[in-house]
Amino acid sequence: MTVPVNLAQQSSVPKSIRLGEANKVVETGLVLGAVSASIAKAKRILLVTGAGISCNAGIPDFRSEDGLYAMVKKEHPMAVVKGRDLFDAILFSSPVSVSVFCTFMARLRSCILRARSTAVHKFIKLLHDQNRLLRCYTQNIDGLESQDGLRLGVERKTSEVVQLHGDIHMLKCTMCGLKVSWSNEDFKALENGAVPECRVCSEKAEERTNAGKRCPRVGGLLQPNIVLYGEEHPDGDDIGRSIDSDIKSRPDCLIIVGTSLKVLGVRKLVRKVAKAVHERGGVVIFVNRTAPAVSAWKGIIDYHIESDCDKWVEDLRMRQPNLFLKQSNLPLRLAKDVKGVSSEKKHSVASTGSTVCDVTHGPSCVANVSQAPEASIAAGKKRKLANDTESLLGITNLTRSKQLRRTSGLTASEFDEAMAARARQIHETQGLENLAILGKKILDAPRDQLSRTTNLIVIRRRRLQTAGRLPTAELCVEAARN
Repeated sequence: MTVPVNLAQQSSVPKSIRLGEANKVVETGLVLGAVSASIAKAKRILLVTGAGISCNAGIPDFRSEDGLYAMVKKEHPMAVVKGRDLFDAILFSSPVSVSVFCTFMARLRSCILRARSTAVHKFIKLLHDQNRLLRCYTQNIDGLESQDGLRLGVERKTSEVVQLHGDIHMLKCTMCGLKVSWSNEDFKALENGAVPECRVCSEKAEERTNAGKRCPRVGGLLQPNIVLYGEEHPDGDDIGRSIDSDIKSRPDCLIIVGTSLKVLGVRKLVRKVAKAVHERGGVVIFVNRTAPAVSAWKGIIDYHIESDCDKWVEDLRMRQPNLFLKQSNLPLRLAKDVKGVSSEKKHSVASTGSTVCDVTHGPSCVANVSQAPEASIAAGKKRKLANDTESLLGITNLTRSKQLRRTSGLTASEFDEAMAARARQIHETQGLENLAILGKKILDAPRDQLSRTTNLIVIRRRRLQTAGRLPTAELCVEAARN
């Protein structure tokens, strides 16, 4: 029994699923299976992520009871009315709120520097490695995606992750727009509630002063390169072009993870991408601890999975293990070793119908050699795969000099073990054949000796008969000894 993937689309209402009920409620498990199958089937996936994917890394979110807004309000009840006020552009109208903002940003960055990427970040990297990730649009400013090798930015041709709200690891001058990394002096100044000055603007101002020219009363100040409420996004046009380009690439799946969808710009992004996904018959999946508003997201979000973000990734791994198999390069050294195996040895192994086993880890069978086609992997010939999960035999271009890629469903370690076991079996089979030949020689040796002895006896007997004497038993024994 299967659940149609468009179950939620038929009702036009986001179908909420509690991950913890998968083993208790039959329908929940079936729907989760359908959702995971749709993700495994998708080829062009877009992701929209929020602070929820970094909570397990020790970075608090914004709107939960223990989030950043509540933390700010608790620590500075007199400086801000609401926690959100600290992330509003209006804060620069008050020196007190500016000081609180600087101190809070320095503490938040220290927390981020200690954090490590989570299962969701690694899942995004996995989709990229499989060439199934169109783009990830994140509201986070922590940049944890870079720890897994993903490129951050707004350029659609060079970035895999677009930071919608900026990057806390950079400081930006309020006057010249220069972006610089944090220095120790900048960190200490911000930690103490002060705004560091832009060194470039200060040097220019000093040059103008020395030249007797006028300079602005207030120099450039360095503030964290993040976008606050009420500010115009400096990279808005580039992000818009990136979104349009991704929509033209015809996405077939949208996954929204760890965000409450409260920000207006993100809501517009989700609606726009969801429309393109539904036009291709794809699904829109929302993973978060809190449910979306039914009235606002009716006909847009298909499934809501109420779960911790990392636990959802682990559930997806359990339901679709093949989705998490990584492609890797085939070692050329192993290819050269296998290339020298003769076709006679391959035929002798294939005809035995034996099973290649891992001798170091017990009799865990890897592949049946009797299934090997004529264009075997040792011959290095191309062949069309029956399916992309065919174990061990899905190897092409084995003898070429360029880097080769496995097209089977095996992991790199499983593939190497299988190839090594196959080579060992070919070697052992040839050794058994040599032993059989040697044994035959040993067994045949007494027969040859007996034949020679008999011939000697016959010749001796004829000589004695010619001399007129019949041989006795003693003479026969003596002739045999000679």
